[in-house]
Amino acid sequence: KNWKAMVHTRWFPVAVIAVIICLVLAVFTGAAKKDSIISRTLGGVLLPAERGITHAAVGVADTYNKFHGYDALKAENDSLKKQVTDLTKQLESAQADVKENKELKSMLGVSERNTSFSYEQAQVIGRTLDEWSSVLTIDAGSKDGLEKHDCVVTSQGMVGYISDLSDHTAQVTTIIDKNMSAGALVTRTGEIGVAAGDYKLMSDGKLKVSYLSKDADVVVGDSVTTSGTGGYFPKGLTIGTVESIKTESDGMSNYAVIAPMIKLSELTNVYIITETETTNAD
Repeated sequence: KNWKAMVHTRWFPVAVIAVIICLVLAVFTGAAKKDSIISRTLGGVLLPAERGITHAAVGVADTYNKFHGYDALKAENDSLKKQVTDLTKQLESAQADVKENKELKSMLGVSERNTSFSYEQAQVIGRTLDEWSSVLTIDAGSKDGLEKHDCVVTSQGMVGYISDLSDHTAQVTTIIDKNMSAGALVTRTGEIGVAAGDYKLMSDGKLKVSYLSKDADVVVGDSVTTSGTGGYFPKGLTIGTVESIKTESDGMSNYAVIAPMIKLSELTNVYIITETETTNAD
C-alpha cells in the first residue's frame, strides 16, 4: 500500500526523471568511477544512436566544407576571370596607344623643320563627295581647341584643312576640293608648283599641281609633298604621286595630275594639327 501510495504521489515522476538523469550523467561524465552494469547497459543502448549522430554530424560537416570550398573556389575563379578581362582590356588599350603613337611619330617625321606638332584626334561622321565639293565632317570643334585653317592629316598624308566649325563639329575641305590650294614640292627634283583641286579631276578623286615649267624634270610616280609656303600647311606632308603630266590650255606650262595617298571615301579617323613649332634652316 505504501508503494502504491508513493507511486501515485505527484513527486514520483519527478523523482524517476531525476534518477534517469543521474544515471545518464554517471555514464557520460565518469561520475560512477567504474564500469558498472548500468553504464554498460546504457552505453550499449545508446552506442548505435551515438554512432548515428556522429556519422550524421561528420556528413553535415563534410557537406558544409564541400559547399563552402566550392563557393570559395568559384569566387576565386570569378575573381581571376575578372582580372584576365581587365588585363586583356589594358593590353588592347596599350596596343591601340602604341599604334596611335607610331602614326603620330610617322607624321612628326614628315620634315626635320617641324620639331613639334600638337594634335587633336577626331572621327569622320559625314562626307560630301560629289562633282561640286569634297568635304568631310568630323566630331571635334572649337570647344576641342580647333580653329579655321587648321591642317587635317592622317599618317599617310594630308587630308585638307578646316574651313568651317561649330562647338563640337567641323567641316574639312579636302585636298581634291576646288577651294583647296597649297604650295607643292616634287621631292625627287625640288620642282615647285601649286597643288589645287579641279572640277574636272574631283569626280575621279584626283587633283593637280600647276605652274610646272615645260622642261621640268617631273615623271610619273614622283612623290609630291607640301612645300610649306603660300598656305596653312607645314612642310613635308605627303600629298600624293604623279599620275600623268599634261600641258595647260595656254600652252605656256605643264601641270601634273596627282593621285592622293589617302582614300577620302574610306577615312574614319583623322588628326588635326593645332600647333606647330619650326626651326629655321641655316
